[in-house]
Amino acid sequence: MILRLANLSMIILMVLVVFVGCDRAQRMVTGGMPVDPTMDEGMTETQPGIPVKLVLLIDYPEGGKDAYIAWVASIASILQAPEELVGIKSYDNVEADMSPNRLVEFEFNSFLDLATYFNRPEIAAIFEELPNHSSSVTVHTFIQRSDYAKGEKGPWNIKVISLIDYPLGGKQVYLKWVTSISPTLTGQPQLKAMAAYDNYYGESPHRLVQLEFASQKDADAYEQLEEIQVIEDELDNRTGSYELHTFELRSDYTNE
Repeated sequence: MILRLANLSMIILMVLVVFVGCDRAQRMVTGGMPVDPTMDEGMTETQPGIPVKLVLLIDYPEGGKDAYIAWVASIASILQAPEELVGIKSYDNVEADMSPNRLVEFEFNSFLDLATYFNRPEIAAIFEELPNHSSSVTVHTFIQRSDYAKGEKGPWNIKVISLIDYPLGGKQVYLKWVTSISPTLTGQPQLKAMAAYDNYYGESPHRLVQLEFASQKDADAYEQLEEIQVIEDELDNRTGSYELHTFELRSDYTNE
């Protein structure tokens, strides 16, 4: 069983440093909270108003998906209740046998809201229980970039995600390339929304890119466009590595 929830405690410590000025917390996180000079302007951990997305990539236990979904139904109202939460969405991988089986996103307007949420005893208890209901979980904290500007109001049924590692020493070159291709990616009518995020901790995956579609048919049509195929072929040369997954929205949560 794999579980990576350590980042949650680090987030809370970071919030103590930023908003409370706790000397002890400052000593504990020194060197552990990298300030990335290539973040968008204003995206530093010293400013509270940065949109934050916590992403969980989950594998169901073998033969245990139904039991997992039943557990989620029993705790969904608790997860959605806190006012600091902007929303939760959950998705199943359209390829049922492919890992990760499930994508869950928690969205917050700031790190302070995130820390407040996970500091609630009822929320902490649910996350402590999570390893008992899944075979693996990885947790990543992302902050939104401004690379793409397309966001028709959803929620949309299909989400295609890319988990990208920047090439060694090549992040700025990658971002310059992204600027050049952004109009092509976002200008297609099949695409409803697109956003990019940087991993706050600088760990792998360095970057999350999300494309949203109303249907799998639209996603397939987008994928088949010649200009999109050219860009996808170039990803091998522009990234250190990347994974591509397609997910379908579930109805586990209504706070979206």
